[in-house]
Amino acid sequence: MNPKVIFIDDEPHILKAFVRLFRKDQIDIVTTTSPEEVCQLVQAEPFALIVSDQRMPELEGTKLLERVRDLSPATIRIILTGYADKDAAIEAINQGSVYRFLTKPWNDDELRNEVKRAIDEYMLRQENRRLQELTQSQNEELRDLNQNLELKVKERTEKVTLLNQQLKQGFIGSIRAMAQLGEMHSSDLGEHAKRVTVMTGQVAKQLGCNLDELFQINSAALLHDIGKIELPGNLLSKPYDKLIPAEQRQVQNHVLLGEQIAQMVPSLEKAAVLIRHHHERFNGSGYPDGLKGEEIPLGSRIIGVADYYDHLQNSRSSAQQKSPEAILESMGRLTGTWFDPKVVAALHQYLFPDEQQNVLLKYFKDRTADNPRQESVSQTPKAETLLQKQPNQQTRDDHPLNEDLDVTVEHDRHVRPYELKLGMTLSRDLFSNNGGLLLPRGTILSPKHLENLKSLSLANPISDRIFVEPEMTTDETSSVPAETPLKTPVHV
Repeated sequence: MNPKVIFIDDEPHILKAFVRLFRKDQIDIVTTTSPEEVCQLVQAEPFALIVSDQRMPELEGTKLLERVRDLSPATIRIILTGYADKDAAIEAINQGSVYRFLTKPWNDDELRNEVKRAIDEYMLRQENRRLQELTQSQNEELRDLNQNLELKVKERTEKVTLLNQQLKQGFIGSIRAMAQLGEMHSSDLGEHAKRVTVMTGQVAKQLGCNLDELFQINSAALLHDIGKIELPGNLLSKPYDKLIPAEQRQVQNHVLLGEQIAQMVPSLEKAAVLIRHHHERFNGSGYPDGLKGEEIPLGSRIIGVADYYDHLQNSRSSAQQKSPEAILESMGRLTGTWFDPKVVAALHQYLFPDEQQNVLLKYFKDRTADNPRQESVSQTPKAETLLQKQPNQQTRDDHPLNEDLDVTVEHDRHVRPYELKLGMTLSRDLFSNNGGLLLPRGTILSPKHLENLKSLSLANPISDRIFVEPEMTTDETSSVPAETPLKTPVHV
């Protein structure tokens, strides 16, 4: 479509001259002698340019172009004027109502060039305006899309979160279900697995395991004996060293079955490997694959230490139960042969966090000296490095899923004998200095207990490490009966 141009002059022969001058140009020309008609035309349709004479009887050209500017701001405006009207034209330009002025008589080439430049200016402005409107429209569409996208992302995030929660619940449910299978087969297995899991998690933290490693290790610890569900009760209750070779092989197969069971749960492949190797020994004498030293996964080494410790501390026979010090003394003699020294050292630190490091170093040096067989294992670390605590790589105490395994216990605290009070609950078994069990954990101290402990301390001072649960409130303490029955027939 050709651009449209209005020529207005009060002399018709001048208008005819304009038509002749631009007849070969690709523009649509409208001529008129009426200022009122010009105003009607620019309101009816867009015009690229209006060329007006200055001196007209009805209305001066500058005044007309001011009206055109108000009616059609995009239309370019040029005024033709004589020399005497030059000042008025310049003022109109300064006021913004006129794009340019030309003098009469005009030069044809100059007039044609000015008209062409004015039309180009109009087309450029229109294109800029079109692009601005397009940009604004696209920005609005983009804003709407962003809003819709945010809503969609929010909806999708909520769906993904819900799905993850459902998967997490199903995953944890699978682990719990398998753990309950072991507990249904034997309540002792279930309680043992929970205690081993707590101890394993604490030792793993001492050794700097990260969150994912902690979760795999905790899961393996909770399920480490799940393979024993196929064993008959008489084998579970019979000491391992009393079994005949065929029965021992049957018991040893529980690690393979446990591995197979764990592999059925997605994301427990690593835990399954830890279950398989938790009975390997540091010198290669364990089962099922005879791995030794660092060939044994760290998680398996940790579970093996915790498993051994718990069996000694929670023996079915009260006479066989030992104090933590006695158990560590026994385990110290097996470091480098059965157990990784750094894992036993980490267990020692967990059980006795206030003990000085040099005491522990001397303890394990003494054990190494007592057991020269340790030197045959090339992977055994030097005593000086056993207790170098690894930096914990996490800021949280647990993996996001670990808390759902429901095996954690409240932090206990240790008190001295003279600090014992009525109503305190023992959080660990209480042993005499010679290793005899005095009171089992869970005992609520009564006046009789306190009296007997005081008498015993005078004759044979007991360990100054008595562990109790967090102190109860006054209301809770007042509700404790004067004679709380012991959970076992062992008496002070």
